[in-house]
Amino acid sequence: MARAHPGDVILPSILVSFILLQLLTSGNGKSDFLVLGPPHPLLAIVGQDKELPCKLSLNISAEGMELRWYRDKPSSVVHVYKNGEDVYDEQMTEYKGRTSFNGSHVARGEAAVKIHNITVFDNGTYHCVFKEYTSHSQATLWLKVAGRGSSPRIRVTDTQDKGIRAECTSAGWYPEPKVEWLDLKGQPVSAESHFSVSASTGLVALLSIVTPQDTAVGGLTCSISNPLLPEKDTEFLAAAVKVPVSRAHTRNVGQSVQSHGSSIKSLESL
Repeated sequence: MARAHPGDVILPSILVSFILLQLLTSGNGKSDFLVLGPPHPLLAIVGQDKELPCKLSLNISAEGMELRWYRDKPSSVVHVYKNGEDVYDEQMTEYKGRTSFNGSHVARGEAAVKIHNITVFDNGTYHCVFKEYTSHSQATLWLKVAGRGSSPRIRVTDTQDKGIRAECTSAGWYPEPKVEWLDLKGQPVSAESHFSVSASTGLVALLSIVTPQDTAVGGLTCSISNPLLPEKDTEFLAAAVKVPVSRAHTRNVGQSVQSHGSSIKSLESL
């Protein structure tokens, strides 16, 4: 029977030790993890809810980790989830009562914070941090907020000294919308537009004015669109309200302006 030499025992021992060391350092993969956020900006509509999702790059559990969402700096806390429960002590006043944690897939490394009743002031950059002991990783998210404004209202006046003047008003937009006037033939009409921002809501109200030189133009259309929203989502806002341009008394045509926290009256005085 052949006897084992000392070298034959040392090599397997070294191999086993190396494997054990790898298992101890990697564990379940959490010691060297990476957090990922959405690759593109997220679009949110004023008044609706929006989730800010983050996940671990590897399919490993985030259970037991501290998960934190914040704005420009770590102290600007949006939401914290720690030790299996929500923590509100550090939360910014602006987000109190407006966030909820979605941890239905935290076992596979996915989590999200939902912001309720989106406002203009939620627009901007966010960060999510996953932390375990001394290890942590974070990702950056971009939230673009869009406000769908009210249906346009067209008001036509005819005075002896200033001639015909058509005003298109609307409120509740973000960011600043695009305004376009067309005549009955579909040709653009030059306009003078004024915008006003509400200090309380950040939403934009507008007053756009045209003074047709040709009284035989036959009709006008005022269209308003949001640069962040596709046309098919704003068709109901691109109001094709045709107004007979004839010398007559002051008239109101179109749908009423909905209230979005910005006053049109201040604009009409321009």
